[in-house]
Amino acid sequence: MKHLIGIWLMNLILQTVVAHTAQVSTDSISLYFNETDEATLKHVGLWDKDLYGPILLVDPETRRMYANEPDEGGFLRPRDGIYQGMLPKNIPISNTDISWSGVHWAMIKLPLPDQKEDRVDLIIHELFHVAQPSLGFDFQREENIHLDDKEGRIYLRLEMAALREALLSRRFARSEEHLRNALIFRKYRHLLYKGAEVAENSLELLEGMASYTGQMMSGRDKWQLRDYLVNRIAAFEELPSYVRTFAYETVPVYGFFLYQKDNNWNKSIDADSDLTDFFSEAFGMNMRIILQTYVSQMAEEYNGRSIADEEQRREISHSARLDMYREKFIEKPHLEIRLGEIELSFDFQNVVPLDEEEGTVYLTIQISDQWGILTVEGGGALLRSDWRWVIVSEPLEIRDDSVVGDGWKIELNEGYHIEKTVTGNYLLLRKKS
Repeated sequence: MKHLIGIWLMNLILQTVVAHTAQVSTDSISLYFNETDEATLKHVGLWDKDLYGPILLVDPETRRMYANEPDEGGFLRPRDGIYQGMLPKNIPISNTDISWSGVHWAMIKLPLPDQKEDRVDLIIHELFHVAQPSLGFDFQREENIHLDDKEGRIYLRLEMAALREALLSRRFARSEEHLRNALIFRKYRHLLYKGAEVAENSLELLEGMASYTGQMMSGRDKWQLRDYLVNRIAAFEELPSYVRTFAYETVPVYGFFLYQKDNNWNKSIDADSDLTDFFSEAFGMNMRIILQTYVSQMAEEYNGRSIADEEQRREISHSARLDMYREKFIEKPHLEIRLGEIELSFDFQNVVPLDEEEGTVYLTIQISDQWGILTVEGGGALLRSDWRWVIVSEPLEIRDDSVVGDGWKIELNEGYHIEKTVTGNYLLLRKKS
């Protein structure tokens, strides 16, 4: 199953403020490719590898794509020194890496950010995903649903608060003290939730290392990068969900300070690395027993009382929200769709885990499969934990080639239909020949 993770956290600050233009200039596209090529070549020593590779820039409004090299299927044709074409309708558009038409691409949505450092950062983030297999990284999907729980959020926010103070400190020794405190909050969180250290580590290796790489190659100097990281932490606090977003923020901050101690630290990281242990050793954290009383006392230094109060208020409203989603996708009539070899993209800033068995609600998601294309915009869809079923609310309009519900629609391929079952629910099925 191929899953495409789209819309990463940088877009919150960068791409939403850029006005869309009806016609993309080929001169601009060439500039983007050249900027990225120069940046990866300049920083080839970061991984002892030139990360420049296949790039696919896609206009989400027109689906026109611009590439720096040809594809194997002949969809792209050379024009003005750039390979151009129309992206097939069944391929979701997002900031991701994708294997398409015989090539492993870094796909990025247009328009790109105005600032050179921001767009280079964004493109190289996805290029790193293309290069990760050759760098020895191999990943399994792990869910961090504990980061939607009150205590999980509290101790993640405390870790982020300590990381922010580390960035703002003028003395490196004081910064290291804040970093050790951040790791204490992290390890205490891991004590509260069994398996949390494995799930968090998986996403940090996947997305955290990519974010670190893009930022280090962006062209920002040390102080620009520090300010940039501080601003990202502030933006992170306002996100509705931390489940899939935290790794984009944690690893770059630890990496920022590690680079000052050893600018080759990242070359020691591979798919088997435990980043928490690595950071703890690097910053001299004692492997002592972490007591709840000590953690609570330390939290006061980082506005812990206010954070706990905010999360308590959120817990009340969030519990009602979970009940609403369970009623909508489990108790009330709904449409169940069996998934096969899918392509998908989603806004991972808006994901709501129910529990390990029920799955996760994605407020915005697009799924392509052999039966057609499901597009959900705000209405939400429940993706089961095994990624074999997706559930949407009851259909409101069923036609031969389309199905429409509240906040979702399906473009239905020939040979498939919707059938109502004796339970009052609906199934998407292949027509009998």
